[in-house]
Amino acid sequence: MFRKLFLFVCIITLFMQWKLSWGENYDFRYTRWGMTAEEVIAAEKKLDPIEKNVNMIKYKTQVLGKNIELVYLFAQDKLIGAFYKLDENYLNSQHFIQTYDEFIEALIEKYGQPNKETTNWLIDTYRNVRNKWGLALSLGHLEYFVLWKTQSTTIECSLREENYNVLCLVEYWSIEYSHLLEEIRKEDKLDPF
Repeated sequence: MFRKLFLFVCIITLFMQWKLSWGENYDFRYTRWGMTAEEVIAAEKKLDPIEKNVNMIKYKTQVLGKNIELVYLFAQDKLIGAFYKLDENYLNSQHFIQTYDEFIEALIEKYGQPNKETTNWLIDTYRNVRNKWGLALSLGHLEYFVLWKTQSTTIECSLREENYNVLCLVEYWSIEYSHLLEEIRKEDKLDPF
């Protein structure tokens, strides 16, 4: 009787461990690198795409209570990367830094301490005036960047000014398919004339 009970407990324990680890086999959200666009759409069953083409699927959603654009990127019909782009308009640019800090805190909780963290002052005008760092960010004087690496993924979180807008991104890139990303970048740099 004891032997049967012990065997039953062992089988249940193994099944539960397998079931729990199965859910953690994703590279990003509910997807794995290399999936097709159709597989990604099926995985994101609670969201409807707002834009789709051969290289991209875009959604609107929320992360940590913030409005976000969720974008999946493809090359050769394989998922190679994805990113969250903050879709909030703050009157006070200091709020971008606070949101960025919230994202960093959540990423540290999930992935541990980052491999690299950089605060880059391009112009030092407001460097010693902490309550003006939001202004410095919006003027392009200040940039933030944090990097993590897992076995399959490079995760980058950045905050910077681009084209007179503050851009906050959390990017996820496949390590296995990084060569496809380089091909896309080369194609983008080709002179169309």
